[in-house]
Amino acid sequence: MTNWRILDSGAGAPAWNMAVDEAIRDGVLRGDSPPTVRFYGWSPPAVSIGYHQEAEKEVDMERLVAHGWSFVRRPTGGRAVLHRDEVTYAVIAPIESMLGGSVNESYAAISEALACGLRLLGVQAELQRGSLSAASQREAANPCFSSTSRFELSVDGRKIVGSAQMRKDGVLLQHGSILLAHDQSAMAWLLPSLDDARRQRVEAYLGRKTVSVVQASGRNVSYDEAVQALKGGFQQTWAGCEFEISGELQAAERFAAFDRVRMRYGTDAWNWRK
Repeated sequence: MTNWRILDSGAGAPAWNMAVDEAIRDGVLRGDSPPTVRFYGWSPPAVSIGYHQEAEKEVDMERLVAHGWSFVRRPTGGRAVLHRDEVTYAVIAPIESMLGGSVNESYAAISEALACGLRLLGVQAELQRGSLSAASQREAANPCFSSTSRFELSVDGRKIVGSAQMRKDGVLLQHGSILLAHDQSAMAWLLPSLDDARRQRVEAYLGRKTVSVVQASGRNVSYDEAVQALKGGFQQTWAGCEFEISGELQAAERFAAFDRVRMRYGTDAWNWRK
């Protein structure tokens, strides 16, 4: 039986959120940290961009600052995401057992656990079998939630979870946004180089393509309630794992995360690099 840890970190600053995910990944790689499922929020709200993206092509920074929101580059790939009124999850573990095999297979295993948690909230989410075209992947300023990739989750064809994964040195880090109380339509007003008419069309499109837990369930769902259900989803779906519930990082993980904020996620050199 595999021993896992479930962490609820609560709301954190954007740079801190990314630094903690990476610090845990490095701890798992060394064998100092257990395989981990982590949940967290964002304070302030922020846009994250994928590892390979150029910030100036993805985000209108003047509009972002006007909202009082922040910005960070993820260690994973994918496209721009607005993190606001959501639960973010991270799964960090060796590429073995249920997370062995291909990227799609590990996506499917994680998505099944997330779908179980969403069902506990009254949301019937389904795994999608489609894939994103190469042209769409290359398109600049194309937000993450504008399409659904293989084994991501949707409700009646509307995307409710967007995820990104990295694999390095035998360790998997997958994290993603579970839309809690908003869809991604506001992202239309944070894209650069669009006139208002185009922004309105993108806003309407994202409103049709995305859905939140609150919208799908027809009731208010708090962060704490959602996290409790999502924990249950992993515990029920991954019945062969032993889970320890914790709210605290190890001291070494915390120190490593502070270092990564200082050296990487809190710096212009990382966030604005091309």
